[in-house]
Amino acid sequence: MVKLLILFFCFLIATKYVVALTINEIYPAPETGNYEWVELYNNNEITVDLTQYILTDLANNKIKIIDNIMLPLGFIIATCSSVLNNNGDSVFLKSIAGETIEIATYSGSFSSDKSYYKCPDGNGQWFTSNMITKNTSNYPACLALTPNITPVSSPTLAPTITPTSEPTPTPTTKIANYDNIYLSEAIINPPTGEHEWVEIYNNNDFSVNLVNWYLDDLENAGSSPKAFSLTIKEKNYAVVELSTSMFNNDLDDVRLLDNDRNLKDSFEYGETEKGFSWGRINFSTDQYCLQSPSKNLPNNSCLDSNGYLSPTPLPLTISDDNEIRSSAVNSVPFQSYPKTQQTFHNYNQSVQVLGVNTNIKTQSKKKPLINSTLSFISFSNSLLTIVSLLLKIKIQEGL
Repeated sequence: MVKLLILFFCFLIATKYVVALTINEIYPAPETGNYEWVELYNNNEITVDLTQYILTDLANNKIKIIDNIMLPLGFIIATCSSVLNNNGDSVFLKSIAGETIEIATYSGSFSSDKSYYKCPDGNGQWFTSNMITKNTSNYPACLALTPNITPVSSPTLAPTITPTSEPTPTPTTKIANYDNIYLSEAIINPPTGEHEWVEIYNNNDFSVNLVNWYLDDLENAGSSPKAFSLTIKEKNYAVVELSTSMFNNDLDDVRLLDNDRNLKDSFEYGETEKGFSWGRINFSTDQYCLQSPSKNLPNNSCLDSNGYLSPTPLPLTISDDNEIRSSAVNSVPFQSYPKTQQTFHNYNQSVQVLGVNTNIKTQSKKKPLINSTLSFISFSNSLLTIVSLLLKIKIQEGL
């Protein structure tokens, strides 16, 4: 009795995994909105419990088996979405214990009018054709085979060693180069915890793809050039973020080099202010100034307070009445070379102008004093004359 029970359980186990369940057809490239699918075929006259099997692709993505039971000599579909590759993949049929039962591998380019199927069903060879036989026998497709269709041998579980072919040399593609690419802005002294960055502007009417371009500081000094690749739309900005510091906080260059390390644009700057950027004034000149950062946007105006602008000497006019006048002149922003910060002060004292002695006004105050002295002398002379005449008259009367 015990022996009979052992034989019965062995029969059940054998039935479980030795059934002729096979991969019969693969449809990897459906039309948009439809599912990929794999067709299974039960090449036996017993019912199969499909919960004991799984389907995966080469990347171990699961392909869902729709039903739980498969009838004898029947077909069933397993579906998936965006799992199977259109240009080659492998489908694995496994037991839930991880045992690989079959592998079907296809290659080449597939479209929605092609499938990969066995002919005949179950144990045949693999073919590729445009006669799709979903959830039914491949017999009609097998009849349509012509001598021009070459069967693909079914893969086995044993590893196949493919001889390595000599690689065919391919011509080197020349990377495109561009003009009208400019440095727009750079933050040299960023806020604490942030990194330096450089903004680049594409002044062309088309997008550019900068491949292996470089940012550098002063030529042949300081940091090594740092490579970057960047796509910039027409008449637009893009930013290169620097993970490590590259530029000095004062007296340095920012240089833009193409993929052959030819200089495309550059500017020189002097002192910096923490949190402010050096930005281009416009693209018709090479002038830059300190400004508030405008990352990926048109540049802001130059700072015009707290003495960050380069002053222009005021022309002088000295009038006939010795009053000194100055003519207002618009300030000029920093140029693209170092400038020393100038500070302007407002004093409540009299105006002081470079090159003009304020004693001019002081000398003008001496005129009234001279005039009054002359008047006093003249008055005294007149008085003496009168006194002298009176004395002469008095003397004559006495005689």
